[in-house]
Amino acid sequence: MNWRSLAMGRARLLPSLMGVAFLLTATGCAGWREKVQPSTLSAKREDRAAEAVRNFEERRDAAQLEAALDRWNQGDSARAEAMLAAIIKRRPDYADARLRLAEILWSRSDAGAEPHLRAVLQTQPDRAEAHHALGLVLVGTGRSDEARQHLTKAAELEPDNEVYRQTCESLAVR
Repeated sequence: MNWRSLAMGRARLLPSLMGVAFLLTATGCAGWREKVQPSTLSAKREDRAAEAVRNFEERRDAAQLEAALDRWNQGDSARAEAMLAAIIKRRPDYADARLRLAEILWSRSDAGAEPHLRAVLQTQPDRAEAHHALGLVLVGTGRSDEARQHLTKAAELEPDNEVYRQTCESLAVR
């Protein structure tokens, strides 16, 4: 083979290589990657997007809970109650919001506090604060036997909590 036939072969190959190069640049790297691994990349993107949404919602709910507690501390219990109810409506599993709403309700002797406390205990059975609060609600509604169980459980879960221990002991005296 002489140099002339080699040059002719390369000349015919060059347009083909240029066509391949054009296709790669026209579709771009992302287009190429999606053709190679579409499910892996889209799944990772979806996971990151879902995580970002969860993080945003958690921060929003915490900020709204804080705002509701500020309202309550300023003496605006009606507004605090409405804010907490909105949080719970959007996120029924938010135990801290349910606990605070139960506190507000019970502060005016509203027995509507009980279902919120029971909902917290259903998802977090070892939450001493919820056992204590439910025990107080039950004492207030005349159900001392069941109250004693919850107050005892609160004192067992947090044996160093003086308030829980004294509340439990005071009910035992009755």
